[in-house]
Amino acid sequence: MSTRDPRSAPPPSIFDDSADVSSGTFQGDESDSPSSKSERKADEMVSGVQNEAGEMAGKTEDKAKEMTGRAQDKAKEMTGKAEEVGGKAQDKADQGMDSAASGLGQAASKMREQGAQREGAVGTAAAKTADTLDSASQFLQNKDTAQLMDDVEAFVRQKPVESLLIAAGIGFVLSKIVR
Repeated sequence: MSTRDPRSAPPPSIFDDSADVSSGTFQGDESDSPSSKSERKADEMVSGVQNEAGEMAGKTEDKAKEMTGRAQDKAKEMTGKAEEVGGKAQDKADQGMDSAASGLGQAASKMREQGAQREGAVGTAAAKTADTLDSASQFLQNKDTAQLMDDVEAFVRQKPVESLLIAAGIGFVLSKIVR
């Protein structure tokens, strides 16, 4: 057995220039150890996953913006169509009111003619009826559908019981006419 002299120089692997005294490792230790390779591989995987997640988030955000834009476009389109249909319906209602006003005016004229031919209470009743028809005709000619609806709503709020009775009476008469 050989004994070493303690005064002899230490082995070169411990005290050479590649030693890192603060960490207790030698140069080349990190790159060669299996744990450092695993850490680098894990870091690369995490970095790749983060990049992919960022790309997916960007794509999702773009898709959401696109879908929101489409929904807004459809909503605007539907609003435009609804306004168009509403405008057409109001125009038709205005035309119907004009026709009704014209019909009431003609009925008033005929009623006056017939009332003029009769004397007494019948002639007076015909004249009053003609005046009422004529005022109804004037009322319809001077109002559009929006104003008429406002008037009807105001009447219903002021006199709900009377409104209900009138609606029931109109419904009864219409059911008899339709049969």
